[in-house]
Amino acid sequence: GSTAIRHYTTPKQSGTSPTAQTNPARSVEIHSKTGHQAYQQHTQSQAQERKIYQAHEIMTQPVITLEHSALTLEHAWQTMQKHQIKHLPITKSGTLDAIVSQGDILKALAFQTQQQNWVQQKVYAATAQTDIHQLAHVMFDEHIGCLPIINEQREILGMVTRSDILRLTSHYGPMEFWA
Repeated sequence: GSTAIRHYTTPKQSGTSPTAQTNPARSVEIHSKTGHQAYQQHTQSQAQERKIYQAHEIMTQPVITLEHSALTLEHAWQTMQKHQIKHLPITKSGTLDAIVSQGDILKALAFQTQQQNWVQQKVYAATAQTDIHQLAHVMFDEHIGCLPIINEQREILGMVTRSDILRLTSHYGPMEFWA
C-alpha cells in the first residue's frame, strides 16, 4: 500500500492566510466603549496576532517505528507498551508504509483478525510545513489520532498527535466557558 496524503483547501491554500481575512488590529478606545466591549476588541486583536504553528514546531521526534518485515501483532503491542505510545508507524526500507494503533491491535485480538486485515494501509501524512489548523482538520475529518510528518521521500521526520495539538491550544490564553 502506498501512503495517501489528503489535500484540504483552506484559506491559507486559497491565497490568503486565516489571519489576513480579518481586519487588522485596532487600538482599543476605552472611552467610547463599555468595559466588556473594550475587552472583547482587545482579545480579538490579540487573537489576530497569534502565531500559527507548523507541524515541525510541535511534532514528537524521534519516532518509534517498526519495520514491516518484523511486524507481528505481538511485537507491535510490545513495542507500543514499552515506549508508552498509541500509534506505531510501519516502515519499509525506512519509508512510511502503514500505521497501527492500540485500537487496531485490540480489535484484531478480540476478533482474531489476520495480520493483513489489522494494519492500516491507508495512512494520512503531512509535511513539516503543514499548519496546525490543517493537521486538526485532517484528524477530525478522518477520525484519526495522529499524523506522521514526512519528507518528499516519505521518510518519517516526526509525529503529531491530538494530544500535541490540545497541549498547544491549551496555552493560547484565556478561554470562556458557557454553561
